[in-house]
Amino acid sequence: MSHELAIVIPAFKADFLKSALSSIAHQTCKDFIVYIGDDCSPYDLKSIVKECENVFPLVYKRFDNNMGGKDLVSQWNRCLDMTHGEKWLWLFSDDDMMGPRCVELFYNQLKSFPIYDVYHFDVKVIDDNNNITFIPNSYPEVISNYDYYSGKMQGRFLSLVVENIFSREIWKETGGFQNFDLAWGSDTASWVKFMHKTGMKTIHGDNVFWRCSNQNISPNTSEDIVIRKLNALNNFYKWSVSFFNNKGFKLRLLNLYTYYRRIRNFRNYVSQNEVKRSNHQFCINHNLLVIEPILNLLTKKQ
Repeated sequence: MSHELAIVIPAFKADFLKSALSSIAHQTCKDFIVYIGDDCSPYDLKSIVKECENVFPLVYKRFDNNMGGKDLVSQWNRCLDMTHGEKWLWLFSDDDMMGPRCVELFYNQLKSFPIYDVYHFDVKVIDDNNNITFIPNSYPEVISNYDYYSGKMQGRFLSLVVENIFSREIWKETGGFQNFDLAWGSDTASWVKFMHKTGMKTIHGDNVFWRCSNQNISPNTSEDIVIRKLNALNNFYKWSVSFFNNKGFKLRLLNLYTYYRRIRNFRNYVSQNEVKRSNHQFCINHNLLVIEPILNLLTKKQ
């Protein structure tokens, strides 16, 4: 039996994989196939996956090398490459959960509003015990890629990877997920690309449950990692200026606002010379060298 929807899970951690798969098993509509790409995990993921072999269509592959530790976006893309022509792709995760009506509601939306390249579920944040800890702002019924970018940059929208279903056609046409070091900004840039033709349609009636657990609430603030994040951040902003080249000064002000908020946090973990180097790169990319002295003054280490 062929399916229009492929649910793709780049898997590494075992802790909540059973919960993720259980949420898929409890879908009210079973018209999908699941692909699981085991990123050479040290944990026994295969035995967990095996429990679902007769529950829903499933393809499991264990890769010979770990890629996510070095290049997370390439791991996403090689897992998506496991698929076999399904028209719609849902890049999910090994620790989050989907509400039981998500697939059903997606097909309903697709039937009523078939023109979009990206369909979105609003997110609820859960803890290790599946308790809801936070409910972010809901998305508009339909949103353009620039309004999405602006809202994300200003903190009005929570944006991840797992809450959107996208067409294979747009994924191929735009070159797949945008790759930045440490996947820093890769999700945001990719959604901007994927929705550039049609915008994004929100599906109401159920949610994706994103897990904020003890495993992912402590970011790595070592100096070498923060320097890589600063480089990736500047590459992301440079990409946004190129992509939204018709937005001009409006985009530069938006990026400056968000960059300033982030650099004031990052400055606590790197030298002042690194802060200045990052500021200089940002100002060059945005044709804002005139404000560089002021930016250096405002981001001076305390």
